[in-house]
Amino acid sequence: MTNPTSNFGWQMPTPTDLVTDLPADFEVFGQAVDTSMADLKGGTTGQILSKATNADMDFTWITNDVGDITAVTAGTGISGGGTSGAVTITNSMATTITTAGDVIYGTGSGTFTRLGIGSTGNVLTVAGGVPTWAAPAGGGKVLQVVSAITTTATTIATTSMTDTTITATITPTSASSQILVLINGVLTHGINSAGSGVGGQLMRGASIIQGYASAFIDLSAATGATRIDRYARIPIIYMDSPATTSATTYKLQGRINDTANSGTSTWQASGYGSSIVLMEIGA
Repeated sequence: MTNPTSNFGWQMPTPTDLVTDLPADFEVFGQAVDTSMADLKGGTTGQILSKATNADMDFTWITNDVGDITAVTAGTGISGGGTSGAVTITNSMATTITTAGDVIYGTGSGTFTRLGIGSTGNVLTVAGGVPTWAAPAGGGKVLQVVSAITTTATTIATTSMTDTTITATITPTSASSQILVLINGVLTHGINSAGSGVGGQLMRGASIIQGYASAFIDLSAATGATRIDRYARIPIIYMDSPATTSATTYKLQGRINDTANSGTSTWQASGYGSSIVLMEIGA
């Protein structure tokens, strides 16, 4: 019978070989072991054993390229370390942070400290040579701009205030902000005779914030004269304090002062556009 083999392919003696073939089997066994262990011979001081291939027992001696760690020393901004066993390293800057939004700043060479998060709207500035949170500097800054243009022809032939379609909506970021309203309105006004005028008012929502009576444009014609029409641009500049952070709509309304003599006014006539600009100014 064929002798059994080991995990490394070494032929092993059987019990019956102890009488008949023991010397020969031991010779075969020993030669196999010697051949398998050949790669373990040699090497010099400091070398380490490394696998040459993925074959069993295929090793080679190489110079130690890993190195021995004898100690771990914590540097600036790090704590912990040690010379044996499991070593723990801690980021000191991370443990200094206690709250979301904290800022870490240097206090000298290799030292730092924590600056807690500021309040809503604060800006980071420097006071006394160190960072600090503070309210923004004085107002007067443009925080946002909203603009709109309308070319919708709107004819008004009534003494009642009527929307001109010049309108825009802005949502202030602060209740203390002011809104600068800039309007460039375009209209034509005509009458057959006598006199007539066009007035109006600036609205914030349903509230009148500025009335213009007949100051927009006045037009007079001699009795019996043929129709007279006048083209005009109406500039309006108004600073408002709405005291809100809700969406706020501004619009211009117009009217004619009397309906006699076929008086009418047409805003955005012939496709000429009127514009409105809303600017939020920080307090």
